[in-house]
Amino acid sequence: MLVVFPVGFDEKFIVRALMRKREGIDGLEHRDRLMAILPENYEMERKTVNALEAIESIASPIVGKENIIRLEVPMKSEEIVLAIKRGIEENLTSDRIVLAVLSGGMRPLLVGTLLALLGLKDVRVIVESDFENLSGHISLELGPFLAPKTRRWELILCGLHEEKSVRTIAEELGVSPATISNELKKMSQYHLVENERPDGRAPRYHITRAGTIYLKLMEGKCDET
Repeated sequence: MLVVFPVGFDEKFIVRALMRKREGIDGLEHRDRLMAILPENYEMERKTVNALEAIESIASPIVGKENIIRLEVPMKSEEIVLAIKRGIEENLTSDRIVLAVLSGGMRPLLVGTLLALLGLKDVRVIVESDFENLSGHISLELGPFLAPKTRRWELILCGLHEEKSVRTIAEELGVSPATISNELKKMSQYHLVENERPDGRAPRYHITRAGTIYLKLMEGKCDET
């Protein structure tokens, strides 16, 4: 997992996110990477440096100092987005999961990070932001919001939610199982579905939390054909 986060004057939100456990993701591990997104000439702001050093002191024993990247970006409109997107693509981990912690830092960096994330391809992106009073946080995957909205995908997800086989779903939709399999491969790029058998055996897909969110966005009319 690659964790990206703009750094501001306070590290507490980022530290909370780094220590948080998530469904299917067991917190930070040694193979993970961290990328702090910083404005150019950030060294001149002592509060930012202090916050960054505090984050690094907590994370480096877990992921290793070599896996913490400082990405300094120019504060010029689209150059912010392009620099962040390039930095993410160059530092992706093998699982191609990006956790974006958007709870601190300058507002242009927060906006630039979000726009950069929208331009990534075949990457699972999770966006999190903590409430300022530390009462909780929101956590959403970008996949459901970027995926094309089609009735066929909705019905396939409904079928998987009801634990139907690919063959059954194909019969109900009046298409071949191969057609459904091809659609499932496309859907997996947005992490709407996940293959339970990634070891080369015949794939067996199930709907993910992102897939459930997709159904909610589509208003989940599963009982209609």
